[in-house]
Amino acid sequence: MIDLISPLILLAIGVALIASEALVVSFVVFWFGLACLIVAGLTQLNIIDDIQWQLSTIAIISIFLLFTLRTKALRYFLKTEVADNEDIFLDTSGEGIIKENLVYFMATYWKIGNSQKENFEDGETVFVSGTKNGVAFIEKLKS
Repeated sequence: MIDLISPLILLAIGVALIASEALVVSFVVFWFGLACLIVAGLTQLNIIDDIQWQLSTIAIISIFLLFTLRTKALRYFLKTEVADNEDIFLDTSGEGIIKENLVYFMATYWKIGNSQKENFEDGETVFVSGTKNGVAFIEKLKS
């Protein structure tokens, strides 16, 4: 019967479990690896000298860490950043230029969205009162 698991073997198992967490990303395996590292240290200091104590200590420490620190670790490491979804073109106005029946405004070509499709000439400067869904609402500039 095995009397003791070598601290180096426990250290290797702990490092392998922690490294495998990078593949799983669930923060479950990590705590078992950390418990193996702690027990490897306790075994090296001759505090634990029996395999049953090693295994039970690994189980107790890992389950304790799992239940107490997993949610905090998930919140810290896997926090999602809220994407700023605001379209910078919405509710903007300014001057645009007509090019091939499109409005060139803010470095983008927009369809002309007026209900009254006035005749606009290429190169004509127009006032863009707003944009939405790829359509620019334009007016002729007042001279």
